[in-house]
Amino acid sequence: MWTGIERKPVIKYLALTFLIAWASELFLIMGERTGILHDSVGFIVTYAVIGFGAGFAPAYAVYILLKKSQQIRGIRDFCKLIFNANHSSAKRTILTTAVFFASQLIASILVDDYLGGAWYLFIVTIPLMMIGGGIEEIGWRGFFQPALEDRFSFPVAGIVTGAVWAVWHLPLWFVVTASQSSLDFFAFLSFCIVFSFVLAVLYKLTRNVFACVMLHAWSNVLGSMFERGQSELPDAKTLVLYSIEIVLSIAIYVAVSRNDSGLRGNDGGSSRE
Repeated sequence: MWTGIERKPVIKYLALTFLIAWASELFLIMGERTGILHDSVGFIVTYAVIGFGAGFAPAYAVYILLKKSQQIRGIRDFCKLIFNANHSSAKRTILTTAVFFASQLIASILVDDYLGGAWYLFIVTIPLMMIGGGIEEIGWRGFFQPALEDRFSFPVAGIVTGAVWAVWHLPLWFVVTASQSSLDFFAFLSFCIVFSFVLAVLYKLTRNVFACVMLHAWSNVLGSMFERGQSELPDAKTLVLYSIEIVLSIAIYVAVSRNDSGLRGNDGGSSRE
């Protein structure tokens, strides 16, 4: 998303996204400890703050930095960067994202236990999961991962992004009503590193942040529909799931890259004639 020639302000991004998210979550922790957020209204406030406060923090941070550097004039320019319609065709982006959707679903069906929810919930809950996680991708995959790739190799950038992304969630372990409070942090860390790699591959293929927003939301939907072993350290089943996700992502990347190389070769042959 960053189009300026100057070095990307990684430290400023981290400072902003951690400050906004952790301040929001500190408010929730204090609200729960004092009993202010224990009734039904408090429940609504909690999830609104998690979603629109902490969850949107990466997007807020990128918007502030882009606005400050005069790369965008307002929300409309920001949305254009998110969808990035000029970079690749909509058809290619949709098809590539659909393949990643399918690979995530296949991995869950092969390894995880289905919890028995109605199948229509797969579609109905996606908009909620976009607010409850997907929008984070505007910062993590749209800005932070590419910024690290200017300094490190793609795999290293993915691992660092996943680790920082997991630490960024850390205060939620102290919010009683947050889903993270019942998870093992190191299991969550391993998930973030693996999924960070998957999302980074998708972004590298499409250069479309919204595709990552959708895949993140889809993964959260699958997490609510299938039993995933994040309540303890990764067991053999979870490791198999992660392996499948990584292998499928690499396979998709290789297949799409080869197709692109073939198309460029054909174009080049035509131009020489």
